[in-house]
Amino acid sequence: METNKEHWSRLVESVAVDDGLMVRESGYWAEKKLFFWNRYVEITTLAMVENPKWQHGVVYVDLFAGPGICEIRDSKKRLPGSPLIAANAPKPFSRILLCELDNETALACAARMNRTLARNKFKLFQGDCNEEINELTSEIPRGALTLAFLDPTGLHVHFQTAMKLAQCGAVDLLILFPDAVDILRNADHYYFDQEESKLDLVLGKDSDWRNRKAQLATSDGFKIRRLFAEIYKDQLRKHGGYSHFGEEVISGRSGPLYRLVYATKHELGLKFWNESIKKDQYGQKRLF
Repeated sequence: METNKEHWSRLVESVAVDDGLMVRESGYWAEKKLFFWNRYVEITTLAMVENPKWQHGVVYVDLFAGPGICEIRDSKKRLPGSPLIAANAPKPFSRILLCELDNETALACAARMNRTLARNKFKLFQGDCNEEINELTSEIPRGALTLAFLDPTGLHVHFQTAMKLAQCGAVDLLILFPDAVDILRNADHYYFDQEESKLDLVLGKDSDWRNRKAQLATSDGFKIRRLFAEIYKDQLRKHGGYSHFGEEVISGRSGPLYRLVYATKHELGLKFWNESIKKDQYGQKRLF
């Protein structure tokens, strides 16, 4: 069986040639995120697809699907986006449910998915995920295991949207949490005095983030980012029934950019996630 590094290299090679469709321009740090997610998908599908416990299958959900291919801004290296990662899982998902706001981007994603072995298993919802979530979750069989990737570019996933997924049963979440850029920069200047701010929509109306931030009484960026991550996880515990969490801070040349928050209701999911992030795409071991 090929190693994860070999599997990733094969996926990268499969999208190397320009197919004439649009791509999503990304920073070099995007490869680390996608590599970890690919590893998690690989480990989980190998263990859980065809497992008798999940008679209704293993489902994939992606609320910000993108065009299916990312291109690194500086090097022009092309990478498989999250939908193609799902389509090329070593054991196939029973369903792949995708959502994309932009029409041109959605068309590119659909065209690429239609070239894969998953062409008869995916459904793409074109629109705002916060508006499409009810229809999307209606496609998740009760009793299935669901892996959900929430990868916005900012404060775009309403907490209630995440909770709609959580209500579908065994749903493991990997969420891009923009603590280092949007929240750290804008919490006081833009969101503090807005009762219905984007931050309130992301954290949930009862997060009490204003009081908790005031009690922190520090301008230290690390502590502020840590606080908001803990608030978010507290909300996932309280309202979603999540009990096990993993995190990975993704950094650029100037420092932290965002945090990946992994949430699961079962300790085995966390074991899979921790295994997924042991090594990066270059084979370097993660320092825990």
